[in-house]
Amino acid sequence: MKKSWFYRLLFSYFPIFFVFSSVLILLAYLMLSEMSRRETIHANGTFVQHVIQLIDHKLREIDGMLIEEMETDERIRQYFHPRPTNEDGSHYTVYEISKKINQMVSFNTFIDSVYLYRYSDDMVMSANTLIKLDQFGDRAFIEESSESIQLFELSDKRTYREFRHQELFPSSVVSLVREYPMLEGGQGLVVVNISLAAVERLLTELSGGNISFVDIKDRQGNAITAGGQESELPGTVLSEFTSDYTGWSYKGGVRDIQLFRFASLLSYIWVAGGILTAIAGGIWLTYVTRRNYRPIEALMSRMNMYMNQRNNEPGPGGSDEFGFIEQALDKLVKESDTYQKMQQEDALFRRRHFFMDLLEGSRPITAEEWESELERFGMARDFHQLGVVVYEIDQYTQLTGQFSYRDFNLLKFVLGSVIQEVAEAYPVHIWTEWTEQHRLVALYRTLDDDGGWDDRLTEQAEQIRAWVENNVAYTVTVGVGEVQEQLGDISISYAQALHALAYKSSLGLNRVLRHDEHNGELAGSGKTGGVSSDPLRVIRELAAAFRTGESNWEIMYASLFEELGHNRLTREEYAQLFNMIAQQIQRELAALPEKALELWQADALPKLSRVRDTFDLAGDAQAEYKAVLAEFQNRLEEIRSSNSHHALIVQVKNYIGKEFANPDISLNHLCDEFGLNGKYLSRLFKETFGEKLVDHLVRVRIEESQRLLRTTGLSLQEIANTVGYVHDISFIRAFKKLVGTTPGEYRKHPS
Repeated sequence: MKKSWFYRLLFSYFPIFFVFSSVLILLAYLMLSEMSRRETIHANGTFVQHVIQLIDHKLREIDGMLIEEMETDERIRQYFHPRPTNEDGSHYTVYEISKKINQMVSFNTFIDSVYLYRYSDDMVMSANTLIKLDQFGDRAFIEESSESIQLFELSDKRTYREFRHQELFPSSVVSLVREYPMLEGGQGLVVVNISLAAVERLLTELSGGNISFVDIKDRQGNAITAGGQESELPGTVLSEFTSDYTGWSYKGGVRDIQLFRFASLLSYIWVAGGILTAIAGGIWLTYVTRRNYRPIEALMSRMNMYMNQRNNEPGPGGSDEFGFIEQALDKLVKESDTYQKMQQEDALFRRRHFFMDLLEGSRPITAEEWESELERFGMARDFHQLGVVVYEIDQYTQLTGQFSYRDFNLLKFVLGSVIQEVAEAYPVHIWTEWTEQHRLVALYRTLDDDGGWDDRLTEQAEQIRAWVENNVAYTVTVGVGEVQEQLGDISISYAQALHALAYKSSLGLNRVLRHDEHNGELAGSGKTGGVSSDPLRVIRELAAAFRTGESNWEIMYASLFEELGHNRLTREEYAQLFNMIAQQIQRELAALPEKALELWQADALPKLSRVRDTFDLAGDAQAEYKAVLAEFQNRLEEIRSSNSHHALIVQVKNYIGKEFANPDISLNHLCDEFGLNGKYLSRLFKETFGEKLVDHLVRVRIEESQRLLRTTGLSLQEIANTVGYVHDISFIRAFKKLVGTTPGEYRKHPS
């Protein structure tokens, strides 16, 4: 066999292969360079973010120290509440305060100095002196801060002098300023000066060498460090960030600007080079392919001749590659033709498709089409009546995890065989198809015109169900549709069987459900109107109790399902109910700290969704759903208990639960009772239970008034006084705002 064609192709495409390989190697090298450049940018950005976090942490630490000292240190309090000058120990007090200031300065290397300014007598106390404001070197800054009247302030970059005539070595600082006392102010200022030289030393230690730099500017654009000035080495900015805490802008980059720009330039060059190479290669390949296309054209001509003479057998292979290719193509075409015929005559697929058309009634099936299709399938065509029975495997999701794919298919085959075997004892033809992985549909076609076929189908279904229960590793629930006279009514029987199966979650598994057997039970199914209370209201109250950690949420949960259990619900209706519970709880949890909602979405919600999507029996799903909620409630309680104020806030909540009828109870009353600031107490309550303290008090009162309206005949004024309202107008206004209706209307229609 000559290889002239082989060598022609080889020597035609080998140069192209060589050139493209070389170019690809070059492009790979350049791509690695580009990846290195991007990694440099990423690393620089990470470094700058680390610098921001470190500096912010230092400042927050200093501010935390300042807050703690202002709240707890007796010496600072004595300075802002001075004794009369004639009392003994005044000099000792000054010494103790000076000593305290020195301790604060030594707390962190970032602190340059600390001083206290007292409004009452314009005295300034620093680590070194106690002088009047007009003699203090930082007088202008104090006056500016006093006029701004802010409880907290972080200044921009400034120069600090402790003494008015201090000319040498002034300090570059930013200042943390807080009014004393913290939440009220009005008595003085505490100023902590942060040394920018210390910040720059930190940056020098972190960056190391002259490769990278970090430029920091305050909110006014003033350079915080020397890096913000013109540097001796040029540099390229790679990343830029702004601190959320200080408002400072950070720019980071590398100093070797020429090298970095050259690398950036190369990234554009290799992209352009790759595009040009691809274009040139395409042109070259087009030219070579067109030049060598004639042999392929001849081959195609031979293939056309073969198609025109399909009865001729292919001859032996030629003297070169084309003879071999010709023979191979001939066989491929022949096999393709055979495969196409097999596809067209695939009876199994066509049979299942026709079966689904019958069941769904998606298109009218004529008698002629019925006879022709069943004749094609090799099935009997005659019938007197038709009925549909649906066999559904119970607990299918759990079963698939217990058996291998092969073993489970064998068990499914057993079910189909048993159905066929039981049907042999009756004058009936049966056609079975698996319409879903867990659902087998049987179409029964009777051969006599005797009545009672609804009972006969039920009898067969019961025999099959009992046999499967006793002999196979699973059970089935069977839905039996009504026997029909016409082909077009098969879809009615199928729909009735599915409708009966839909109630197996309520009625139970491993049983036969006829379309007409449970009419009394199913007549009210799916209707929540028969429930003694509004399920939506119960779900909202359940979710609110779940959010606040009240133990009665479990009682409300059980009551909801007990009341709904009086009506028979379909599986889909139960799934919607579970979904409503999860959605309402998630809306309530949105009021809690973000950590609680994140835990819900990451852990509890996926578990609840799995229960909702995989259950068969409503009772099992109810128990699993409750177990997931209880587990999450325990974890939520752990989060609450980790808060140091949790026990106190629980006491406040319990106090409200006992004393809500007291008309004098209010936020101020609770503050006096528990010794906490009002805003602070309200914030802690909101973080713990997800609602404002005042809103919780109103809700407790209104819920108690709802109970009294439903169960007693007391007047509105009496109920208002009972739940803590002096005036019934205030009670009615609060009731309508929370419930959406007036107390009188609620008494008439409590649902």
